[in-house]
Amino acid sequence: MNALTALLEAVSALEAETPGLLEQCTDPEGRDAAELFGIVQGARKALQDVERTLETAAYDAMTGDDVQAGDLWVERYRSTDRKAWQHDEWQRDVRAKVLQVHGLKGAQGVLTADGEVAPMSVLHEVLRAVEGAHGSAAPKTTALRALGLDARDYCESSPGAKHVRVQRRVETETTEDVA
Repeated sequence: MNALTALLEAVSALEAETPGLLEQCTDPEGRDAAELFGIVQGARKALQDVERTLETAAYDAMTGDDVQAGDLWVERYRSTDRKAWQHDEWQRDVRAKVLQVHGLKGAQGVLTADGEVAPMSVLHEVLRAVEGAHGSAAPKTTALRALGLDARDYCESSPGAKHVRVQRRVETETTEDVA
């Protein structure tokens, strides 16, 4: 664990020394500040590689999906890779759900600024135009879920990357009411 202790000490020292390092940067074009930034950025990227290696090792070593270790809560999970989205289908279903949520499902038309009643097909065309400007990017699965739609119905899904989430549990103190 000497390397971890040294890493933590080095990060703490860098945090403390950053104002002084920046004061030493005098290049009017900022090259020296950019060089410092590049060094730290390179170190961060190297740490990300180490982090990914440790995350995979922790995932593979865990025998269950949830583990308590002292004041830590450790959870392992896999993300989901999604591809081959059926954009026309999910967009159609989202339009229908949004109209339903706003009480417009089954409406015969919408009132225009001129006071005319335009058929609902006009509103559908407006929504399609907005979707067209957005492009065919994948939808937010959380937003689909909020509408009661399942992303798996609109794409090919497969297990994604292995992840481990480590959270420090916070003890909550309870106070008793004094009578």
